[in-house]
Amino acid sequence: MSEPTMVTRRSFLRGGVLLVCAAPGLASEGCASSDEPAAPGAPAASALPTKVGPWTVPADTTLAPRHYALLCAVADALLPGDDASPGAHLAGAAFYIDQLLGAFRVDPPRIFAGGPYSGRHGGEAGFASFQRLTRVEELRWRTTLEGSRGLPEREWNGPVVGLVERYPAGLDAIDASATTTFGESFLTLDLTRRQTILGGADPDFVQLAYEHVVEGTWGDPAYGGNADMLGWKAIRYEGDRQPIGFSAREMSNPEEG
Repeated sequence: MSEPTMVTRRSFLRGGVLLVCAAPGLASEGCASSDEPAAPGAPAASALPTKVGPWTVPADTTLAPRHYALLCAVADALLPGDDASPGAHLAGAAFYIDQLLGAFRVDPPRIFAGGPYSGRHGGEAGFASFQRLTRVEELRWRTTLEGSRGLPEREWNGPVVGLVERYPAGLDAIDASATTTFGESFLTLDLTRRQTILGGADPDFVQLAYEHVVEGTWGDPAYGGNADMLGWKAIRYEGDRQPIGFSAREMSNPEEG
């Protein structure tokens, strides 16, 4: 698997995007550095966010606070903001990934949003209700997220290390590399040095994180990322239009906006 190239938002958008959103979230809560506002979506008053280094961690995350903060720093380095877009950091990509990892913390699990409409343009807000999984779907997703754990029904094709293990281990390795290379935690490095560390990190883990960061930045907000539709606004995409749809003129003349 080739190592992904870390890019600015503008250079990424020039190449175009095709998103398949397969992972879940509820409210959009981003991670913010000390000099930037948090992404929209405030937790309940009884469950306040905390600071880990310069990064803000929402309450009750699936990942431990330190790992969540490291994920914020990784997401920001993989898809940094620029003058055309806020980037993965403010779009809440870390929260999207965290909600994916904790999909089975709720019932139904946050895997497949319902439908047929989001409610943003009329109709019932069906995206907010997640669908129940079939037995096979649940087996597949639990194996992907939790790993095989020595269970025969999950190891028919061999042992699997779940994402809930891969992410903390990958983030720990990145932080250790930063400490060895620069004498400080990855959490406190500037953008250039964080990108340097990621350039020498496990390419499989960086690729995994990159793909999820892209999903969390431009996927449907129902899954926990794309906070306040910041990712869509940056590429001037208005999202789903059902049930109002488009007029015949809009379909024939999309350049008119």
